[in-house]
Amino acid sequence: METRFNVFEILQIAERVEHNGAKFYLKTAELLDDPEVRDICYKLASWKARHEKVLALRRKRFAEQTGEFGTFDPDNYVLSNPDVMADLAVFATKPGSLKGPLSLENRQEIFKDAIRRAKEAIVFYQGLKDFARDPASEDTIDTIIKEEKRHIRLLTEELEQK
Repeated sequence: METRFNVFEILQIAERVEHNGAKFYLKTAELLDDPEVRDICYKLASWKARHEKVLALRRKRFAEQTGEFGTFDPDNYVLSNPDVMADLAVFATKPGSLKGPLSLENRQEIFKDAIRRAKEAIVFYQGLKDFARDPASEDTIDTIIKEEKRHIRLLTEELEQK
């Protein structure tokens, strides 16, 4: 059985990735002692939450314009629940793991880790293109990849500020 996602479902996956990222950074911030580093995690969580809202709005507009929504297929759990794909992505690690064995508790290391995670998101989305239903779905993924590359540039600028 072949699983192919439409634009609506791809945006739904991307929303979940951003939601997971926001949750990850919020929970990580709660575990950190350094106020500056904690604030960086809150800032990253805020970025992720804003991007989640942008993607949700994009998904809503797509559905309104096309009448196309998610697919329900009782024989294909992943297709009926595309957000499970997102749970395989970059923020599938345990929240707070920044403070775990890696002990990433300084400003530079937090931004380096965020850049690494954004690069992992790009790899995830490039792989997701193999599951795109049509050219519009592939274009949506390409747009999301461009946004992730923009995030990398912004994170790199933040990293270089100190």
